Amino acid sequence: MNKKKLFLLLGLLAVVLWLTLCNRSKKEPQQAETRKTEKATTAGDAEIVILSVNDMHSSIDMFPKFATMVDSLRAVYPDLLLFSAGDNRTGNPVNDQYEPVNYPMIELMNRMGFDLCTVGNHEWDGDVDNLRNDLERAKFPFLCANVYDFQKVGLDFKPFVTIEQQGVKMAVVGMIEIRHDGIPGTHPDRVKDVRFKNAKVVLPEYKYLRNENDVVVLLSHCGLEDDMELAQANPWLDAIIGGHSHTLIERPSETNGVLITQSGSHLKYATLVKLKVKNHKVIWKEAVVLDVNKVRKEKPEIKKLVDEFNDTPALNEPLAVAKTKFETPQELGCMMTDAMREMSGADFAFQNTGGVRINFLKKGPITVKDVYSIDPFNNEVVVFEMTGAQVKRFIVNSFRKNGGFPSFVSGMTYSVDDDGRNVWIEMEGENFSTKKVYKVAMNSYMASTVEIESEDDGQSMFMTSEEMMIEFLRKHKAVDYQGVVRTK
Repeated sequence: MNKKKLFLLLGLLAVVLWLTLCNRSKKEPQQAETRKTEKATTAGDAEIVILSVNDMHSSIDMFPKFATMVDSLRAVYPDLLLFSAGDNRTGNPVNDQYEPVNYPMIELMNRMGFDLCTVGNHEWDGDVDNLRNDLERAKFPFLCANVYDFQKVGLDFKPFVTIEQQGVKMAVVGMIEIRHDGIPGTHPDRVKDVRFKNAKVVLPEYKYLRNENDVVVLLSHCGLEDDMELAQANPWLDAIIGGHSHTLIERPSETNGVLITQSGSHLKYATLVKLKVKNHKVIWKEAVVLDVNKVRKEKPEIKKLVDEFNDTPALNEPLAVAKTKFETPQELGCMMTDAMREMSGADFAFQNTGGVRINFLKKGPITVKDVYSIDPFNNEVVVFEMTGAQVKRFIVNSFRKNGGFPSFVSGMTYSVDDDGRNVWIEMEGENFSTKKVYKVAMNSYMASTVEIESEDDGQSMFMTSEEMMIEFLRKHKAVDYQGVVRTK
């Protein structure tokens, strides 16, 4: 063979080899969809066990029993993982008014050995500085894959983490609920420096974790309805451990092959999730709901710590006496709006239904702690000047913002039809006029989230709705709202 033919043959072989390599590189991403993580196969079955809670809302008094439950489970499952699906704070003044804010909950979660927490909408109820302090104090990571630009304000969220135990590699992704206005359910001013995207858009971006892990779990604060939609669209998940909607899923089951759980709220229940893994694949799933109140013993050191947190004389100050018990949120909302209207000098006052955080209040002394339990948000009161016609449109807009529930009110009674188009208003002692200009009080959350038409830009009273309620109760000394109904 002469040199010319030899060079041609070598060149042809080089071209064939190059084409072969190109074709192989093109196929690799498709092969990666089913390729197993390359590591030693576990000897027999491995079992990942997770105890999850959600929407604890500062329920520190439940921790002594919960600690006993966790200790008992860890005696059986030494590798037990402890997850929170968000909303650890907001609901108990002992925690929410503590200095520093939310210190008791973070400290108790540290003592319990929580492994992960997803970010709930109420994690944002303090300002960014408070949230940053929580992240720095916590000995566990906060997850949130659908929040952006958080580094600019010094926050340290992780979109997901991987956990390896018993030869099994598990990825856990965190997501938060996003409302139609593009933010979670908190005061807009508290999230103005960060951005969010809907979990339905963001979650598919993490499908690649399926190829790199044996187990993939979504730790969700999106609510049950969204979780079911996420399961339908993302069958590559093994489980969704959820929160936000306060749903107690007593018999967790699978949707589109994805196990979905949620444990109610306020640490009354916890859910034990078991995932059996063999040859790097989940072959069996089970979730059981556990009743924390049925635990008889309280862990002494945790009980002592909770008692120390509860020793807050300022919160136990009696302000007034409830002559009868408050039996509905509307009765409480009427008292709140009466306080806002009287202390601000407004003609009318409104309170969003979601801003009343307890459903009843017993007969007897009403304390500072009770006030902050009813309304834990520290929102300033704002007064607008509105014509009667603008007031009617505001009522319709707030009705829709409340999801079809009329806002609590003082200074009038009103009814709204089912579709929110028509409003009928009655005032005591005078006729309501669509042309007259009225002073209308509301909290700053409503002022920021409900569409408002007014004659001015609104005037802050530089007092929170809680402060007005405290002064109102001190002034009146006794109140009776049983059976009071002002909206239909």
